[in-house]
Amino acid sequence: MTADTQDNGVPKTALTETTPLLAKTGHPPPASIKTPFFQPITWILFCGLIVSLSFGVTQVPLVYVFRVMSCQQYYDSHTNTPLPSNGNRCSVPEIEANTAYAISILSASTTFFGIANLFITGQWIKRYGVKSALTFQVFWPAARLAVQNVGVTIGGKQGIMIVQLSQIMTIVGGPVGYFLTLNTYVANVTEDKERTGSLGRLQGYCMFGSAVGFLAGGVLADAFTIITPFQVTLVLFCLCTVYVLATLPYIAPDEDEKTANKGPAGVLRALGPLKTLAPSKFILQNGNVQTEYGPLVLAAGVFLAVLATGYIPTLLQMYATDIFDFGTQSNSILVSSSFFLRGIFLVAIFPRIISYGRNVLKKRRSARVIAVNNADTHALERVLSTEQGRRGSAIQNDADLDVMAVQPDSELVAYDFDLVFTRFSLLIDGIITCGAAFVSQGWQMYLIGALLPLGAGTASSAKGVILQMCSASERTDALSAISLVEMVARLSTTFLFGLIFAAFASIEKTYLVFVCNAAVALSGFVILLFSRFPAEGSTRLELKHVENQEENETVRETNGQ
Repeated sequence: MTADTQDNGVPKTALTETTPLLAKTGHPPPASIKTPFFQPITWILFCGLIVSLSFGVTQVPLVYVFRVMSCQQYYDSHTNTPLPSNGNRCSVPEIEANTAYAISILSASTTFFGIANLFITGQWIKRYGVKSALTFQVFWPAARLAVQNVGVTIGGKQGIMIVQLSQIMTIVGGPVGYFLTLNTYVANVTEDKERTGSLGRLQGYCMFGSAVGFLAGGVLADAFTIITPFQVTLVLFCLCTVYVLATLPYIAPDEDEKTANKGPAGVLRALGPLKTLAPSKFILQNGNVQTEYGPLVLAAGVFLAVLATGYIPTLLQMYATDIFDFGTQSNSILVSSSFFLRGIFLVAIFPRIISYGRNVLKKRRSARVIAVNNADTHALERVLSTEQGRRGSAIQNDADLDVMAVQPDSELVAYDFDLVFTRFSLLIDGIITCGAAFVSQGWQMYLIGALLPLGAGTASSAKGVILQMCSASERTDALSAISLVEMVARLSTTFLFGLIFAAFASIEKTYLVFVCNAAVALSGFVILLFSRFPAEGSTRLELKHVENQEENETVRETNGQ
């Protein structure tokens, strides 16, 4: 047997950045996924649909059930209080205030535990694999729903506390972690050229699921009892757990990911994913070393993008209610239709735009395609020698320098379009949002809601871009970092634009809030103009284990003395 074959006689193949992680391994795929429809990506997209649906079912009833339990709590301590004059026993200012307070605590705890869940899930993926992580993300919500069912059944003050405390389980399984695992799954089972479009399709399927879940929750609560949505959701999450175990492929943990972020335990290790946003050094073809800030600038643009768009659904409802007297039904139609149209855009149109745009850019610059293998080898060796000399004896040989080649220029040209789309998608979002300031009739609000999906895809394309900016071993951390940026932005937009809306409403110029929103989107667009991929034909230079080698050198010098 030659050195070019493995033990089973299958020829070895060189692994590159573009090699699919579920590549041909000499073993045929299971019979159940041979047809195009039953490819792993199909199972994953459907998983996003049903899990998002499961999370959405209790979102609408949860607000109502807190009002009911607050009402129970009030009358438990005010037994002789007469009913309000309007006949609605829960229409009491103190009950409304207690309801808002209880929901605020629930939202704050969900966000806090969700951030912890994000970091724990990222570490779990790297250690035990993405399938194991996703199983936990859908199993623990089932356990949380079981506890919430108990709380809703008990009701009153105790019921509120039980539901609030149940959110602690979000640390080990919740919506933030599940979306991270699904994105990681997509990144692992798709090739580079399909990844951005598949991430957009995943987001679209999740939006479909959320829209159906919102509607289903309200229908179930009205048709049966208030606890029915919670019971149904418990069953749905149990079925989702079985679905994940039975259908999704197992992907072994990446050994490079396991060792990529080893270091001090605690907070520093937990914040390890943010390292993927740090500037990186690249060696140009002429031998110069250049620092690239692409991921960091991209993260700043994504923050402003979410800051500008994250509050739009709530903002449209508040504006339509205040100015055009929209009721619950009108607002439901407004938001649900926008969600469905956004889902259609991401599933059916977004991947085609990405594919078409890449092909156009590749054709225009095909004459300038340069392969990495034709780079200036002598210049590269000279830079490595200079870098080794600068570090002194701490670096013993060139093996300590991990040089990761940037993909050929033709591929980078293709992925350049993803970055272009990210920029102009945000710009379109800002323009349409600004148009809401000129709305003068109620039907025009529906038009704005129908046009907003044309600016969808910013988040998906940004994820695709950062996955191309980082190495394969950093994919999970890169997705975790972007997810963290998005979460912080969502928290900020709720607080910031809530205050801005209140301020403009007090002077009866509410429409100006849309102008402020558009200004933030425009700022994000400008910042994204400065994000870029590394120069053509350049190579990434990473120094590994330098600290350990410097420490060893110090020890040797001490012993020599």
